[in-house]
Amino acid sequence: MSKPAIGHSPRIIQSVFVLLLLSLFACLSTFLVTMGAQIYRNTVESSEVNSNSRVMTAVVRSAVWAEDGGEVRIEHFDDLGITALCVVNNYDGEIYYKRLYCAVDSDPLDGEPRSYLWESYTSENTEFAVESGETLCELNSFIPSIEGKNLIAEVEASDGTKSTIRMRLRAGGAEE
Repeated sequence: MSKPAIGHSPRIIQSVFVLLLLSLFACLSTFLVTMGAQIYRNTVESSEVNSNSRVMTAVVRSAVWAEDGGEVRIEHFDDLGITALCVVNNYDGEIYYKRLYCAVDSDPLDGEPRSYLWESYTSENTEFAVESGETLCELNSFIPSIEGKNLIAEVEASDGTKSTIRMRLRAGGAEE
């Protein structure tokens, strides 16, 4: 008769060891995928904030530079609660106003009113109305001011990001 083996056979120990290694690999893989996804989300969010900031400042700069040949001034429409950056141009004796201002969209498509940067282009014969403009980008606030020949605009994006735009007016006179 043979004696029964005391202890575990080498085959069972190998199986347990392989099972433990596979379990460790699965846990570490799940951890790495989770961490990678979180880092990716943070990177996308940061990129989106930077992109929004660049877009809103670029929109203001390009709108002003496109019409910087005329008189640049700040207009206050107290009855509407709006402060607008206005560029006045004289084209063959006809006066046109290009205005940048921040206002709430009174008729949003999705039902939620939001604040936008608007651009309005009207002749001197047309009275200014908020709805006469087009929305450029979503913006919480736009506060323009002129110091000598420098335009300073403080803007706040919909996500709360604040920026100050400083630009030298090239031809627009603006000496307030």
